[in-house]
Amino acid sequence: MLCPFCLTNQKNLQNIERDGIPKLLCPKCKEAIPSRYIADYKTCPPVVVSVVGFRGHGKTVYCASLFYAMRRSGLASIWPGFFTTALNEESLDTVIANSSMLEKGELPPSTVKNFPRPTLLQIYGIPGYPPRTLLFYDTAGEVFERASAISRYAGFIMRAHTVLFLVSIRDLENPAPEMARLLNTYIIGLEELGGNPSMQNLVVVLTQADRWLAAIEGFPKIREHLVRGSIAHLANSGNYVQTLQAISSELRYFLLTKVNAHEFVHAAEKFFKSTRFCAVSALGAAPMGHKLQTKVVPKRVLDPLIWLMEYSLTPWQRFLIKLRS
Repeated sequence: MLCPFCLTNQKNLQNIERDGIPKLLCPKCKEAIPSRYIADYKTCPPVVVSVVGFRGHGKTVYCASLFYAMRRSGLASIWPGFFTTALNEESLDTVIANSSMLEKGELPPSTVKNFPRPTLLQIYGIPGYPPRTLLFYDTAGEVFERASAISRYAGFIMRAHTVLFLVSIRDLENPAPEMARLLNTYIIGLEELGGNPSMQNLVVVLTQADRWLAAIEGFPKIREHLVRGSIAHLANSGNYVQTLQAISSELRYFLLTKVNAHEFVHAAEKFFKSTRFCAVSALGAAPMGHKLQTKVVPKRVLDPLIWLMEYSLTPWQRFLIKLRS
């Protein structure tokens, strides 16, 4: 069993009592493992959500927006049987606090530089996908500036089969070389931890898409996908992965022709098991400082999650889903 706190595999958990209540502890980190995490381990297996990116490029806001979209946007009325449930009090507090801040027009504070506490969230009812336990890890953006900091504060990347690589191209002075540098730093940090990028799927998430819509003249499919990106448009999404694949190809071409990010794209496709591209607007419009000027309207924030779910499928599950469709 994978401990969600220290991310080590443990065969035998430690039985103790705390305040007269039986608990099962990880023998390494001594954290109490949530009982439902243990009970549902096989039917709702864990998926490590590894969020990577520069400081100020929207990692924490994206996670908050995703929590909001899953819990406060009416998604359960669109997808029959859909719901999420936190596995411990700390995770529930995180989800509620982040969702409430966005609802009140406030942005969540920046993440501190340490090995993050995970937010543990089970998710059921995404059309076409079995349930999963999502383990969210988000650490400070400056960690990803240096490979040595990655190995110290972001060891969770080792356990991720899929990496969400967040980039705000409008916040980079020279996007192409800076994107390549961030990717190179990540690869070095992963390899110093003993990992291998060829075992990971890379999902490049272009954040704050509302700020660069004007730059995608000549890319009507991308524009339409983003403009029609509210939660309501997921009601009749059909085979959504096919849509995401088409948008990924368009965004790849956009990065090559408009951003000149050839080195970044080529390195990503060389070193990683697979590379996909998506674009999101976590808020729907740019904030003024730490305050939102309009009601939060997340656009396409579920696209990276769908890629995570897609890559979490076993070959047998993928075969069964294909058979049903």
